Amino acid sequence: MDFSKTKCDFNFHVGGLTGKRLLVLGCSNNAADIHEFADEEGVLIISAGLKVSEKIKVIADECYSIDVLDKKQLIEFIREYKIDGIFVGGSEDLISMVIDVATETGLPFYSSRFLWDTLMNKQSFKDTCRKYGVPTPADYKVREDHLEEDSKKLTYPVVIKPVDSSGANGVLKCERQEDFHEMYLMSKSKSKSGTVTVESFVDGDTIGVYYTFVDGKVTMSSMHDKYCRAIPGTFIPLSEIYAYPSKYLPEYQTEMDRKVRNMLTDFGIKNGIANMQGFYDHGTFRFIEIGYRLGGTAQYHYTKYLTGFSSFHMMMAFALTGKMEGCDQNLDNPQFPKPCCTLSLLSKGGTIARTEGLDVVNGLPEVINYEERYKIGDTIKASRTVAQFHYRFFLVADSVEKMKEVINIIQTTVKAYDTNGDSMLITQFDTNKLTFGANQFK
Repeated sequence: MDFSKTKCDFNFHVGGLTGKRLLVLGCSNNAADIHEFADEEGVLIISAGLKVSEKIKVIADECYSIDVLDKKQLIEFIREYKIDGIFVGGSEDLISMVIDVATETGLPFYSSRFLWDTLMNKQSFKDTCRKYGVPTPADYKVREDHLEEDSKKLTYPVVIKPVDSSGANGVLKCERQEDFHEMYLMSKSKSKSGTVTVESFVDGDTIGVYYTFVDGKVTMSSMHDKYCRAIPGTFIPLSEIYAYPSKYLPEYQTEMDRKVRNMLTDFGIKNGIANMQGFYDHGTFRFIEIGYRLGGTAQYHYTKYLTGFSSFHMMMAFALTGKMEGCDQNLDNPQFPKPCCTLSLLSKGGTIARTEGLDVVNGLPEVINYEERYKIGDTIKASRTVAQFHYRFFLVADSVEKMKEVINIIQTTVKAYDTNGDSMLITQFDTNKLTFGANQFK
């Protein structure tokens, strides 16, 4: 179930789309927004896949069981069922495949094959960053035929990562020279091209920056600080809080924004959404990778709520028209007038027997949207990934103190229990850590 409230006048409308057939792949956590778009524009939602989520099935006008990762089968499906556009969520594997499918079928898609491959290569991205004066973690040159020798020259800890894997797949933190050879080969096994990069470990504050592109015009949409919970067995921590705007936003806009815009424009990005992930490292912004897709943070909930600008809805329009339309890009502004936080309640795993408190927190005016990713009877695996997110709450408050109060209310009110009667939720974010720096709120 998804829940949303609207504060601003969200007057999104494209027109001329009535009866168009939009194929939706993935996007289970965006079902409510997809439904809103389809209702407003008169679009028919077509879902397909071997495991279509119940949320998408509920809103779909038609649902088909096919292997959407089978390129030939998907192309035949699109032609047979007269699909007018393809909308994909954040799955990098699906996006990569759909780029070729869209080219073959003549349907609009926001990225070309060349642009996608260029941006998704982590080493290529870092090399380009340095060219434009955008700092990154330092790289180490490691020769595969001299791993033992070169591993002795590194300053530990280091990060080993495939240059072309999705998300954190194969990204490892190596603490000791004795472990390097084994971890290097483990990381390499996750690379499609069999190529890895080795870089210095950065122990700074985690940040993320979003940009929106419309016919080559780029605007900064948001910047967040990511507060994480360390999960045993992995150094990739899961987020407990995304806080907007970042406490580093004023400094970033002064020091980095122009350089990043120039770099992204010169990459050749014309339309869509790009998000850069990195760290604030003792006075220096360092970036590690870029995502050219709808990000899992769903930051558009805040821009839509506060200003009436939704890059998500514009991406849906692009899938059918080839244009990022429906919203005024001049409304895009990362300086949010109110503090915003995305609170994730993580599960330790197990089978859900009962839950409490969701109806109570939904009555809070600060809760503008939420995601309930599992229902009673579902089993959550302790996978050390985002699959451990049980709930996510999107919060907008009138003050920082009110935000802290609401977070504490949610954390003490919402509960989930397994079949043994044990509590499943492990998130207890310390709100004393939450700060928005010098940002001023109205």
